[in-house]
Amino acid sequence: MLFDSLFGNDHCRACGRRTRLRDLGRVDATHPGPFHTRDFKLILCPRCEVVYLDPAPTPDDLRTLYENSVQFADPHYTDDDRIARMLEYYTGAIRNLLPPHGGRALEIGAGYAWVSRAAKQIDPSIVTVAQDVSGEVAEKCPWVDRYHVGPLSSLTDREPFHLASMTHVIEHLVDPEAMLAAVAERLVPGGKLFVTAPYRPIGWHADAGLTGWREYSYLHVPAHVSYLSRAWFDRVGPKHGLHVQHWDAGHEDGQAFELVLLRR
Repeated sequence: MLFDSLFGNDHCRACGRRTRLRDLGRVDATHPGPFHTRDFKLILCPRCEVVYLDPAPTPDDLRTLYENSVQFADPHYTDDDRIARMLEYYTGAIRNLLPPHGGRALEIGAGYAWVSRAAKQIDPSIVTVAQDVSGEVAEKCPWVDRYHVGPLSSLTDREPFHLASMTHVIEHLVDPEAMLAAVAERLVPGGKLFVTAPYRPIGWHADAGLTGWREYSYLHVPAHVSYLSRAWFDRVGPKHGLHVQHWDAGHEDGQAFELVLLRR
């Protein structure tokens, strides 16, 4: 049996249901830290199909990762050809999701705010608001009408949004459901949430254990806390008025997914 190590009947941290959680194996921290531990493992919930990191990073760990370190100096974020490719992708991905003329778009965990930049390229009348806990590049995004530095809960602008986005953000959250609930409260009825995130190593399936994970380019420990699933969004989203309108887990040969949630 591939899964000799089972937690037995326990509560899944992702969906909250009681099930036989599968211990896929140990993974080392990929960031220098310092963290409360460097001994992590990946856990699979067979019910919601989420793979998550255990233990989860602590608040101090998260501050080390996002507030006390430089994140955006790598050429990954500044190379002109890569920027062009990202804008081409986001422009195509959000074209049919855009707010009406003069509508409002919120980008969560924005960094360089590529979705806001793509939205402005398509329709300059769209009001763009970006949020990030780090202010590292807040002054480098002239395409953003307002760049808020701090948690989403501290964004005092209560006028609702027609479109929200989290691109490679939700995997960093210890409580992604709480974020879905917070975003849903800020969307107009009929508003949409666009999400991209890491999914699985190429070719991975539940019976493969840890195979492929240590070589997975998106295994960032402890920065990436959860590798979510369609089953999880189908279960959790409707509790907050969000319903899956689009799901595509075929990006990068199955390594990443694209999702659109509709606020009803």
